[in-house]
Amino acid sequence: MSGVNGVDPNELDETIAKAFKEVRTAIDTHSEKSVQMYSNALRALVELRREAGAQ
Repeated sequence: MSGVNGVDPNELDETIAKAFKEVRTAIDTHSEKSVQMYSNALRALVELRREAGAQ
């Protein structure tokens, strides 16, 4: 099933889970740049998922 702009919510959920794992890895390795990058990506993905769920 497609959501916002043809985005599959299930695929988006998987991508969010992967991004969350990357944030945790970046925290564990104390990589500030990676924490910032993946955190920003995670926020954007969660917002997109919120919009996809509202459809």
